[in-house]
Order: sequence, then C-alpha cells, then structure tokens
Amino acid sequence: MARLLDNEQEHGHYKDILDRGCAAFDKLLWNGKYYNYDSSGRELSNSVMSDQCAGHWFLCASGLGEGEFRVFPKEKIQSALKSVFNLNVMSFAQGQMGAVNGMRPEGTPDRSSVQSDEVWVGVVYGLAATMIHEGMLEEGMRTAEGCYRTVWERLGMAFQTPEAYCEKNIYRSLAYMRPLSVWAIQLALNMSQKDHTTNGDGTRA
Repeated sequence: MARLLDNEQEHGHYKDILDRGCAAFDKLLWNGKYYNYDSSGRELSNSVMSDQCAGHWFLCASGLGEGEFRVFPKEKIQSALKSVFNLNVMSFAQGQMGAVNGMRPEGTPDRSSVQSDEVWVGVVYGLAATMIHEGMLEEGMRTAEGCYRTVWERLGMAFQTPEAYCEKNIYRSLAYMRPLSVWAIQLALNMSQKDHTTNGDGTRA
C-alpha cells in the first residue's frame, strides 16, 4: 500500500518490521523440516500443525506470494507442506480423512487437546489450496478429497458441513462458515493455470 501511495518512508518502516519478524519466526520455529507449533521447547512444542503455512496461503491468494513480496523461503514452505502431507494427511486415518490439526513427528496424532485431535474442514481446504499454489497439485487434491468424501459421503453432511470432526466420526459445529475456504482451491487452480499460460508481464506465453 505504501508503494501504491508512493510513500517510501512508510514502506521502509513496515519492511523493517517484516524483515525482523521473518528472522525471528525462522530462528524460533524452523527445525529443518517444518515450523514447530511453538517456541516454548516443551514436550509438544514440535508438534506438526496442519495450518502452519496459513500466512503464506494468504499472501498467495492475494497475489503476493512471489518476487519481492515473498516472505517465506520457497524451499522451507515446500518442506513444511511435504511434512504436513506425509504426517497429518497420509499418516492419519490411512490418508482418507484430510489433515488432522496436530501430529507428532513420529506419526501419531497429538491428543493433548480436543482441537489438536480434530480435522477442521476449512483448514484442510486452505491447506490444499496452499499446496496447489506451491505446485503440489496431486498432494493438494488428495488432501481435499479425504475431507470432501468424509463430509459428503461418509458422514452424510453435504449441506450442513461441520467445523470439525475426528477419526471416530464425532463432529461439532454444523453449518460452519470456515469450510467456504473450498473456493480457495478454485482460486489456486485458476492462478496456477494463469501462471502457466502467461509470461511474467501478463502477455500470453
């Protein structure tokens, strides 16, 4: 916004905050494969959180995920997404129910709280969209499919999608709004297609 308003002083001010925030985020949370749940160093602080890349998703959906606006290193985002796919998706319910919110590095769900042991439908669709933005189309669609089939085919909640469910088919908060993030998948597909059919200046390739 500062650039659009030709205000370099404000741009520099907020760019400095962003740069320092990025450095702290990376130093405190990155463990070589993914971003830890928190920086406390406690027993469960290295749990794998399914939406750890949510900030990057918001940037991508806004068209700010690449170039000078990219905040998170591409290799780290892709490593984190692969960790989430392998653990939270494929190591949970035989890969058939989407992504559980919290997973331990050894491949068992984090059951330290109710929410960590749940699948949040809207979070799963946002995660799938993030994967698609990063060129992980197969993983993204597999992630979304598990959630879709659980809600529409196994739970019979086609028109009252819940906020959350768990592996034992217990659910809560019917007709929740967060699952509308399913449209983020369509946006990611559209943006990905555009990237493949146009040059960097917007002209057709």
